[in-house]
Amino acid sequence: QFKYREAMENYQKALEIFLKTLGPDHSETATTYNNIARVLQDQFKYREAMENYQKALEIFLKTLGPDHSETATTYNNIARVLQDQFKYREA
Repeated sequence: QFKYREAMENYQKALEIFLKTLGPDHSETATTYNNIARVLQDQFKYREAMENYQKALEIFLKTLGPDHSETATTYNNIARVLQDQFKYREA
């Protein structure tokens, strides 16, 4: 049994704390956006998932750069959302 609602509540709490304590441009904030996106993706909420992956990607590019593994992971996550929607060319 998947507990999406419970997972999302906890990720949202974490996001609020990270935004307050570390700011919007911190890698922990970006990681939390990635985690939120994954929960949304698992529920087939692709548009919302993509929005959160894009937020994570922007932060990782700004803070860690284009060649960091977290940036690459986020590109992979975005590609998976596109694949899930059969948008193979964009993936």
